[in-house]
Amino acid sequence: MSRPIIMDGKALSLSLAEKFKVEVSRLTNMGIRPSLSIVMVGEDPASKIFVRNKMNLCASIGVDAKVLAKPSIIGERELLEIIKALNDDENVHGILVQLPLPSHINPFKILATIEPSKDVDGLTPLNLGRLTHGDETLAPCGAKAVMRILEAYKVNLEGLNMCIVSNSILVGKPLTIMATNRFATVTMCHIKTKNLKEHTSTADVLVSATGVAHIIKFDMVKEGAVAVDVGIAKLCGKTVGDIDFENVKNRVSMITPVPGGVGPVTVAMVIDNLLNAVKLQRCLV
Repeated sequence: MSRPIIMDGKALSLSLAEKFKVEVSRLTNMGIRPSLSIVMVGEDPASKIFVRNKMNLCASIGVDAKVLAKPSIIGERELLEIIKALNDDENVHGILVQLPLPSHINPFKILATIEPSKDVDGLTPLNLGRLTHGDETLAPCGAKAVMRILEAYKVNLEGLNMCIVSNSILVGKPLTIMATNRFATVTMCHIKTKNLKEHTSTADVLVSATGVAHIIKFDMVKEGAVAVDVGIAKLCGKTVGDIDFENVKNRVSMITPVPGGVGPVTVAMVIDNLLNAVKLQRCLV
């Protein structure tokens, strides 16, 4: 078997950033400075990294971004008041609540309060509902990133068997909808699936997003498959994904690395959604 194609998410994200920079400049010249507000509650280390990456991308392309950092003891009512103020602020085009939230706060209640046209994470009930109708304007960034990578590497899902190991609202559920909208035949699994190998080993396209280090082994992947790793974990002090990359790469036709695969493109999709949100709010679409 020939050497696999390593799907380079970092390179794709840099290419997208250049396009975003042009669009931000165009909007700015029209008197519209795209603005993103990120609400971060608590001190979760992974959340801090994700927020930093988003802020760095915003700075590099001219987006006005700010972080509203709040202590983990914040009450649900106070957080809802912050969301309402951002909804009402015409100078804020995008609102992102960094997940996870502390256990005493209901994430659905918070996300459902965000004005749908400012929902750059694509997680409000209205935007998830629109997704079922094929409207991906403001789709969840993780799922959107997987699709953008597959499209960049010309993977046509029509008629393919696709296995998604994730039932999360961030990746698994929206990605299932997006894949079936493209006429893939989708099997959704998760960390509780019995005999996981039976499902993953027949997939033409395998996507895993559990956060369990190397849950996907060599013998669980079909030869010649496309493997997309959305998971991130630590193993012996090293950042790794769901897929045992060094072994599985010898079995597949294409594979994303961790880090440098889906992660950078997910961050880029926040900006993609932000620019779409600006156009929706200003009736430019």
